[in-house]
Formats: sequence, C-alpha cells, structure tokens
Amino acid sequence: MPDVAPHIRLARDYFESLARRFPVMCASDEFDFLPRAQAAARYYDRLDEMDAHSLEECIHELKALKKDLSLMMAAENHLEDSIDLELLQASIAGILIDLEQKRTWQSNPLLYLKIAFIGLDHALNKPAADGKERMDRLLARLAAVPRLFQQAMENITVVPESYHEASGAMLKDCRKYLKVLGNDMLKAWSQEPAARLERYLQKVLRTLESLERFCASLEVKPDSLFAAATLEKTLYDHFMCHRSVEEIYELALDEWHQNHQRLQQRRASIDPGKTWQELYHEYSPPGVDKTDTFSLYAGEIQRLKVFFRRQGFMKADLHAPLKIAETPLYLRSVRGAASFAAAFTAHPEETSYFYITTRLGEQHDKPLEGMLKKRFHREYRMLAAHETFPGHHLLDAVRRRLSNPVRRQIESPLFYEGWASYAESMLVDYGYISDPKELLVDCKRQLWRSARCQVDIGLATGKIDMAAAIGLLEACGFSTLEARRQVDRFRLNPGYQLCYTLGCYELRRLRDYFCGPMDRNLFHRLILEGGELPFHLIEKRLNQRQQVMIE
Repeated sequence: MPDVAPHIRLARDYFESLARRFPVMCASDEFDFLPRAQAAARYYDRLDEMDAHSLEECIHELKALKKDLSLMMAAENHLEDSIDLELLQASIAGILIDLEQKRTWQSNPLLYLKIAFIGLDHALNKPAADGKERMDRLLARLAAVPRLFQQAMENITVVPESYHEASGAMLKDCRKYLKVLGNDMLKAWSQEPAARLERYLQKVLRTLESLERFCASLEVKPDSLFAAATLEKTLYDHFMCHRSVEEIYELALDEWHQNHQRLQQRRASIDPGKTWQELYHEYSPPGVDKTDTFSLYAGEIQRLKVFFRRQGFMKADLHAPLKIAETPLYLRSVRGAASFAAAFTAHPEETSYFYITTRLGEQHDKPLEGMLKKRFHREYRMLAAHETFPGHHLLDAVRRRLSNPVRRQIESPLFYEGWASYAESMLVDYGYISDPKELLVDCKRQLWRSARCQVDIGLATGKIDMAAAIGLLEACGFSTLEARRQVDRFRLNPGYQLCYTLGCYELRRLRDYFCGPMDRNLFHRLILEGGELPFHLIEKRLNQRQQVMIE
C-alpha cells in the first residue's frame, strides 16, 4: 500500500474529528463554515455537540492544528500539496471565525433549529440498510433534540434582529413539520416504536415551546453590531480572497452600471417605448403557462443535460441523481425560494435535490406566491442552469468523485456561487439562449446579483441602510414585499451574497486570460477537477498547465 502524505493523514484526522462533533452540520450544505466531512455518514443517529465546554475545546484543538499546518506549509515545495495545505488552513479559519469570533452559537437560535430538524430529515431519508435502521436513527435523534435546545438556552445571551425575526418564523414551521412527521410515521410504524415516537414528539414539542419563550425574552440588538467585525477576516482568511472590501464594493457598482447600460440597449432593441422593467414583467416564455412549475423545470434540466453533453461535458457528470422537490417545510422561511441541496456522499441511493418554494404558507403571503411563480416561470432557463447544469449540481457531481480527500470534502462559498453564476453566462456564451427577451432576463439577473453584493457589504459596513438596500432590489424589478423578504434573508449570513458577483467576475477574468492557449472545455475541466479553490491558486495551477503545454 503506498505511503500516505503527512498532510493527508492530518486531513483525515481533521475530517473525522469534525464528523464526530458535528455530524449534522458536516452532512448538510446549510452550514458553509464547515467542510462536508463524509465520515459524518456513520453518525446519522447523533446530533451535534453544542455544549459550551466542548465548543471551546474544539476551538483550542483547531488552533493547535492550524499551527501544525503552518509548519508543513513552510517546508512544502510541491504546488498541489501546498494547495491542499492552504485549503485546510482556510477551512479551519472559517470554523474559527464562526465559533470564536462571530460566536453564532451564542447569538443564533436558527443554528440549533437547523441542526435539530435537518438532523431528523437526514435520519429518516439518508441511505440505510433497512427501514429499522431509519426508525432507530430517527428515534435516537428525536431523543437528543431536548438536550440540544437546552444547550441553546444555556449558550445564547443576545440575538441580532434578523436572527430573532427569522427564528420566530422557523419555530412556527418546525412545529408544523413535527405534526406532519408524527402523522406520517404513526400510521406507518407498529405499536411499540409508534408509542416511543409519540412520547419523543411530545417532549420535543414542549421543549420547542420553551425555546420559543426563551427567544422572545432575549435582548435584541442591531445586526450591524455582529456583521462588520468579521467580514474582512472571512474574505481574507476563509475565502482567501486578495481583494479588499472596498474594491469588491466598487466592482459591484461597476457591474451595476454596466448591466444598466446593457438593459437599456436590450430595451431599445425590443421596444423603445417601454422601460426594461415593463418588458421584463410582461415577458412570459412560450408554453410556460401550460405546465406546472416542477414539470417545467424537469423538462428544462433534461434539455440542458443533452445540450451540454453535445458541447463536450462529460456524460458521468451530467447523470448524477437529482430530484426536484418542494423546499422542506422546516426550512421554508429561511432558505432561498430556489436552491440546491447536494447529496452528501457518492452512495448510489443518495440523491441531490433542487428545492423550489411554491407555497409560503401564510394567507398574507399569497400575493408573494403569485409573484414568485411568475418569476420562476420567466427565469426558468437561468435558474435551472444555476442550480443544476452546468451549475451547482454539475460542480458537486465532480467534487464528490475527486480522489483527493481534501478537495473532495472542502467547499468554498466564493467558488461555489461564483461557478453557478458563471454557469448562467454559459447559456449565452454557448448559444443556448439568443432570444432578445431572454437576453434581457439574463441582464436583469446579473443586475440583481450586483445589487446583492452591494447590499451584503453595504449593510455590514454601514455604507447603506435598510431602506437603501430595499431600494436597490426594487430597482431590479422586485416589489417592495419581495425586496424586503430578500434583504431579511441576506442579513442572516453576511459575506455570502457578494460571492455571486465576485466569484463570477474572477472566473470570467481567468477564462479571458487562459482560453487563448487552451480551449474552453479544457479550461472548465481543469477548473472543476482542481476542486473549489481560491482564485489565486487556480491561477497558479493554470499557469503551470500552460507552461507544460508550451514546453
């Protein structure tokens, strides 16, 4: 058996330790500060350990590991091994920023709600030997939920306003989810496990009520007191981005103005007598109203697979299992209306999900549901590309089969969202869309992403206030109701919304530079098979490859 490099042995210990401590968070893409440590698949019967002492112990261990990695990096000359070490450093930095500096575990009730309910979902639906194993996992995690919520009430001392508002909405949805879960399982299970399930469910519901009362009693403070302090550190240490916050903000402003100009040009070519917003809202792609939303997207995903296979993308990457589904009830209030949830392992029974929110639940949300449906139908080609092919689903299918354990398990929000946004641009670059109105929709989505970048940085640094943030999104063609809902969601994770515009910008910059010496399919293959790397490391790899081609 060949020797394993020292940094790979260290990485395996790192992933195993995180998987044992945080089995739910490592198995879900809802927690972008943690790697997808695949050993967590062995612990679908456990919930994460969120005891304050255990978390402080984890912080101490990660700092010691970071020092060991620094010593390895100083002695490493091989490019690919150096990249692995930098990725591990960035991964640890992301965890330390969240646990030690942001300390979201002391301010965010959503963290505990997501661990509990994603954990229940995984216990029930992840691959298992048989139904009994699923039942045992679900009961074990249900039994552990009250302790997790008790840890939340011991740890949390103050809450940002956005987390406070979102927690109230998620608590209501979680209560509904438990009732649906109980009704479904009690009908399917035999007497003894059904009786245990009923007892556990009642205890979880009582603890959920205690958590709700606790959240209502917390001191609520402005988001600005929590976000700005770690934004730059997240960029530099976790994303390993070499651009300043100010530079990224200016880049977003430039993108905003350029897309406004493109939109005016598109408008003039379609109907000079109307605004681009009027043209956008009037547009309905042919045939979309004759089918339901899920069928519309299923058909489009199939067409994208066929098209990009013909363009030279690998067949294996385009046939990873995917299911279109309604956003889970417990996540409906805190997750984007269209989102991708990647499979955790390469297990043949595990599938990825393209989630779409078509039902918001409350009566006052009915007008918003109508607006969402129209937008989903108007933008279905771009959204399908972003979330599936050649976007998130393709990217994740490649990542999960990489042989390098470091790059197989570490994701980068900057690369992840940058690639999906870049994937939308491929529809134009490869000639998949050419209709003037579809090109106008594409420009509108780019304008929206640049607005999100401005909102993300602006709210965190005080450059803009809430009213200005909502105004930016209204200028992108959204109603005030839609804009407010989006900004509320964006505030839950400062630093994430800038990833779309910045990541796409960096990928296009690299493509424009390197696609002379190499064709674009080779460029895309090298990008994807290198893992989700910081862009300066991608540039090093591509320069090395270019030098080999020249020689």
